[in-house]
Amino acid sequence: MRVFRSADEFPSIRFPVVTMGSYDGLHFGHRVLLERVRQRAAEAGGESVVVTFWPHPRQVLPGGGEVKLLNTLEEKLYLLREAGIDNVAVLPFTPGLAGMSSDDFVRKVLVGGLGMKHFVVGYNHRFGSGKQGDFASLQQLQEGLGFVAERVGRRDVHEEKVSSTVIRGMIAAGEMTRAAEFLTRGYILIADLRDGRVLPGAAEKLLPPPGRYPVAVETEGRRLREVLVVGEEGTVRLAGWSGGDCDGVLITFI
Repeated sequence: MRVFRSADEFPSIRFPVVTMGSYDGLHFGHRVLLERVRQRAAEAGGESVVVTFWPHPRQVLPGGGEVKLLNTLEEKLYLLREAGIDNVAVLPFTPGLAGMSSDDFVRKVLVGGLGMKHFVVGYNHRFGSGKQGDFASLQQLQEGLGFVAERVGRRDVHEEKVSSTVIRGMIAAGEMTRAAEFLTRGYILIADLRDGRVLPGAAEKLLPPPGRYPVAVETEGRRLREVLVVGEEGTVRLAGWSGGDCDGVLITFI
């Protein structure tokens, strides 16, 4: 999977089939979109592209407030690679980008920069300054700009809406098994280990409430069952960890 950190880095991509969003958590609804993107790219002999943003838009937009994230950028890229995506464009989310109109973003970045040929969006996707861009506006642009817009319908789990916000509530409540159903896999944490202490990759990473949680730890080709302890004071550690210090360890709640 190729990763690009700026619109200035876009290479030549073969028939780019694109989707776009924050993709915090890569939950069931996200995965339906990603699979459609991969399918359309395979049909056209092209490549799948995910356009995402860092930092999270809610951390930049006025009134966004403090938001705890399901995934750090490293974790998001890990999950997108696992999902089989060919290319990821990580665009710095700045006030300037936030102020760009949806039409200009499509013209200048998605079509002019990426060369987008097919755009797959979710049922309620909105983007651009004032969230003015939606599926209807894409339909008005597609013929003149030479791309096809496709909308994917809503997907539920147990007749419940799937969203990153809903899953954040589950994690915050310690409902790790229920969250895993909505995420389609166990909640992950990529962290460094120091004397058994777990150091997440970003302060914004959402952790469950204080308690003991069964996890799988993957490091140096090994997968070990351990217990993650979240302390009342906010500390995180692996109970009885004897594997030494490690960087970039994948921890999965099970």
